[in-house]
Amino acid sequence: MKKLLSSAAAACLVLFAFIASPASAVVSFDDVPPSYRFYEEIVYLHAEGVIDGFEDGTFRPNSTVTRGQAAKFIGDALGLDGTQRGTDFSDVAAGNTFSGYIQSAAEAGIISGYPDGTFRPHEPVERQHVALMLAKAFDFPQVLDEDFTDVGPNMEAYEAIAILANFGVAQGYPDGTFRPEQDVTRGQFAAFLARAYEPYFIPEKAALLETSNDILQHLKDQDFEAVAEYVGSEGLSFCPFAGGCADGDGVTMAKGQVRNFMEITTEYLWGYEAGSGFEINLTPAEYYDKYLLDAPYEEKTMYGNSGDSMSRELIRERYPEAVIIEYYYPGTEANSYMDWQSLSMVFEEQANGDWTLLALVNDRWTP
Repeated sequence: MKKLLSSAAAACLVLFAFIASPASAVVSFDDVPPSYRFYEEIVYLHAEGVIDGFEDGTFRPNSTVTRGQAAKFIGDALGLDGTQRGTDFSDVAAGNTFSGYIQSAAEAGIISGYPDGTFRPHEPVERQHVALMLAKAFDFPQVLDEDFTDVGPNMEAYEAIAILANFGVAQGYPDGTFRPEQDVTRGQFAAFLARAYEPYFIPEKAALLETSNDILQHLKDQDFEAVAEYVGSEGLSFCPFAGGCADGDGVTMAKGQVRNFMEITTEYLWGYEAGSGFEINLTPAEYYDKYLLDAPYEEKTMYGNSGDSMSRELIRERYPEAVIIEYYYPGTEANSYMDWQSLSMVFEEQANGDWTLLALVNDRWTP
């Protein structure tokens, strides 16, 4: 199998491009020097309008994050309505600075209060509660468990901690603990949120993004022999629509077939048109032109959050443990952007740490 870029090399390449960008150059806090461990994450989130500092020009990275502040940070990342208003919690009045974010997050199922009906917005947020919030707020692969000596399956946050640890958002300590009840500082929360919001801050995910860009170029070059090097024993599935992928449609080819993709003259049933339900019967070369690369997809420097989330949700139904990298073409103003298209690369990590390409899933709007 073709090797990924080393995590360190990929992270350096991506980070260099980010730090050199105009957006990041305008952001600076007096107490967050470039040498600070989570400097890049804080710079990025501030540039995105997700977190802010204080009027004196500081960020105070070592101060603890309150539960109310955590709701605001996540709310800004997701674009939730922060308008101050009444809430479902007895201790969060409409006049509370974070009331809108707290209520929006509660309605979205991201946060919950205590059995006594309170939210306790001024209390420090603990690591276990951050895990619960982020696991509910963002799109992560499913995982079975994670071995921390101080986290057991009877804990409310057990699954959430496993999800974040498995994906690389939150990690444990050298002694094998997670320390779920430990308060979270503003710097630590920025790191957790940045990794959940934009996976390129996780070194191995940055490396995977570089690999997906290589695959995109191979597809553009019609170099399926190179694409086949990323395919494992399960083969590679091609689906013209995410909904059909969830239903089990598509054509799965073994590595040898993938190598000869453009030369195969057999006509396959790839699936069904999402709108009409008509059969899609094409040769691989015809499928390539009409679906697989029927949009000017560009290389990604970041994973991004502007694509079609519904497509990812549908793909996840078939591949619950996969990491999905989506290339999104927004369409044209002349067509009211109804001509959008997407190409999702579906990867799964193997037991030895390698990643294999499981599927190439296209999607588009159909009447």
